[in-house]
Order: sequence, then structure tokens, then C-alpha cells
Amino acid sequence: MNVLIVCHAGNGVGLGHLTRAIVIANAMQHELFANIYFIIQGESAENAYSADFDHAVLNHDQDLMVSIKKYVDFVDVNFVIFDLHPQRIPDNFKDLLTDLRRKNIKIVGIDGLLGFQNSLDLVFIPSFNRTLLSNQSFEVPVLYGWDCYLLNVQKKPIDWSSGNRVLVLTGGSDTTNLANILPANLDSELAKSTELNWVTGPFAKSPVIRDYDNINFINHLAPSGLDDLMITSNYALTVYGVSFFELLYYGVPTVVFSPYGGKDRAELEIIESEGVAIVAKDCEDAVFKLKELMLNNNLALSISCKARQKLSVRGEYKFTSAVSDLVAQV
Repeated sequence: MNVLIVCHAGNGVGLGHLTRAIVIANAMQHELFANIYFIIQGESAENAYSADFDHAVLNHDQDLMVSIKKYVDFVDVNFVIFDLHPQRIPDNFKDLLTDLRRKNIKIVGIDGLLGFQNSLDLVFIPSFNRTLLSNQSFEVPVLYGWDCYLLNVQKKPIDWSSGNRVLVLTGGSDTTNLANILPANLDSELAKSTELNWVTGPFAKSPVIRDYDNINFINHLAPSGLDDLMITSNYALTVYGVSFFELLYYGVPTVVFSPYGGKDRAELEIIESEGVAIVAKDCEDAVFKLKELMLNNNLALSISCKARQKLSVRGEYKFTSAVSDLVAQV
């Protein structure tokens, strides 16, 4: 089975699409013995790509569709998997999908391609939000739910315990420049001797590091993985995104917020109602709620247990099972 995976990454996009695509690639290689090739589009995306798959990296101004067509003309491709940023879907994308189907290539869309579902063979949505599918009818399988999250996790969760280690994640790009204000806010509110592990994403600017009064500030510059940091953290503060769900998988009591206006409001309301994390309205509120969480062991333990239960099923196995069903139809 020859599989082409196409995704976006880089400045303004972050790592979420690429991270999910790598999870899919590993699962398809191990479970289905697939040969994988990547086409990644985005500024500086090469800096973030370190997986062991053949790949091509395109700048944002290079023609993504031309590269895809060249590859499928050169290789006998069985599947093309798209994980694209909704605002960067190429013009005439539907024409490309039509050409791929004429070649009897199966097409899978991850997340943001519901508008093209009649040109796809499978839509796989790493989301629990049912309202995404309300009042719509689908001619192809559409899979979603808590068991559809594609998480780049390498270790098993451990039981939560209290402590002073806090992990802060602001996204691969930190597009809202939280590094400028958040460290000082955390220092003013958190208890003395708090160990604060700050992750600077590969497309983000490092925070200005100074002598803080309360926190022991440790900056991790674009680490290759977050598993060790997550599994050894007692608490976390994060923007809403893929890494948030990795924290839930590991059962880290987490305060989450969205700095992107109202874009994630519906999902955050569901998360709050499920009790799997503490939801804050902005970064200042997040710091205040983190301080409260660190003083409430019963609440932290409850959040940890609920989070681990919600993400006890790995989404990549559901994905490979769905792909196997498509193969059986050929």
C-alpha cells in the first residue's frame, strides 16, 4: 500500500496538522505495512519535521496541487490523506480530488474538509463536538468522538500526585505573543519555588527571561517531544490545541484557554461540562485558576481521573481500522 500524506505546518499554522499526520503515518506503517510519503507545505516547516519518512517540503508560495499531481503520476498511490489548514486549502481543490478519484485513489480528509465530503471516501474528525455535523447528511463515513484523537504520545499515563512542577504550552507559533506577558503574571501569582517549565515552539519567539521572585523558570526550546515533560508535571497551563489533549491522555490537571477570540468557545464549554480540565476565559484568568487548582488536591485528582478515562482509546487504531474497511471495498 502506497500512501501520500499532505499537510500544512509552519508559521501561522503551528504543528497540529503535522503532528496528527505523523501519528497516522506511524500507525499505517506498523498496522498496515504501508509505504508513506509526505508533502508538507509551510514556511520553515522543515525545521519541525524529523520523522523517518520520505518527504518534500514546500514554501507557502509553491503550488501544492502541482506537487501532488507529479507524485501520483510517478508512484502508484493507493491512498491520499489530507490534513490541511482550512484557510490554506488551494484554489480548485475539488478538481484535484476529482482527478485522484479518476485514478481509483482512495481519499481521506482529516478534520477541516467536511465541505468536500462528497469527493472523499472517509472523513475523520479528531473532535468530540457533535454540532460540527448537525443538520448535515453524508454519503461517506464520517468518524468523530473522544476515541478519534490522534495523539503523539509515547508513554503510558501514571497516577497523578501533587507537587510544584508546572508545564506551560503556548503553541508551536505562539501567534498571540503570550511569551511577552504570561511569565511575569505566573511569577506574581504562583507559590515560591514553583518549577515552571516553559516550552517555546519551533515557530515561536522565546520569552524574555529574567530573575523571577517566585518561579524557577526553565525554557525548553523546541523539544523533539513533550512526553517526558508532561508525564513529570503536576499541573499544566495551555492554549487549546492538540497538545491539550495529550495532557488529558496523561492525566495532567490542566487549565486551558483560547487566545483566539470565540473560535473555540463551543468545544471549551463541552470540556468544562465534562470536568476534564479547568477552562479559563483568558490568560489572566488562567493564571488565577492555575493558582487555585494547585491548592485543591481533590479537584486536581478528579480532573486527572476523568481526563484519562475520556482518552483511554487511541484514535490511530480507529483510523487504521477504517482504512482497512476501505481497502476491503476495493
